Amino acid sequence: MDIGDTIKALEKRRRELELEAESLKEQLDRGEITKEEYNRRMEELKREFIEVMDRLTQLKFIAGGLFTS
Repeated sequence: MDIGDTIKALEKRRRELELEAESLKEQLDRGEITKEEYNRRMEELKREFIEVMDRLTQLKFIAGGLFTS
């Protein structure tokens, strides 16, 4: 897998996490999950989202030819 494929995969995962967060909010609004469950699961999503965005930023920086060694 090259850097372009990795970036695409991370962007896909970012979109999935955004959709999961929206779905979680809808579940809370419908009363399907408790506020505590919502908060716990949102924290997990936020952590992964931050990791994905960090990796994306690093790879885009490298792929943009801005990285020199």
